[in-house]
Amino acid sequence: MNRKSTRSIGEVISSYVKEAHLEEGLLRARIFDAWDRMKSGTIVLGACTSYHSFRDGVLTCRINSSVVRSHLQMQSGLLLARLNESLGGEYVKQLKLT
Repeated sequence: MNRKSTRSIGEVISSYVKEAHLEEGLLRARIFDAWDRMKSGTIVLGACTSYHSFRDGVLTCRINSSVVRSHLQMQSGLLLARLNESLGGEYVKQLKLT
């Protein structure tokens, strides 16, 4: 076996992700995971969220409690900044709480 060009496993995986057009789905999964792990005070956001979707830079989350939703809406700018900071980029442009 003659090795003409060797690549690291990271390079192989990243090229596969690009070839298979998986970037958007992986980004969506990262965003949902970051949202579910975030906290607002003592509230873990994943525990009070029953549904999320991400499309065109808008993260939509359905919050189970109207009291928690109202609390989170007042902090939406801060939550958006913390979410993008944990993702390492400006992926989420708008946060919509329903």
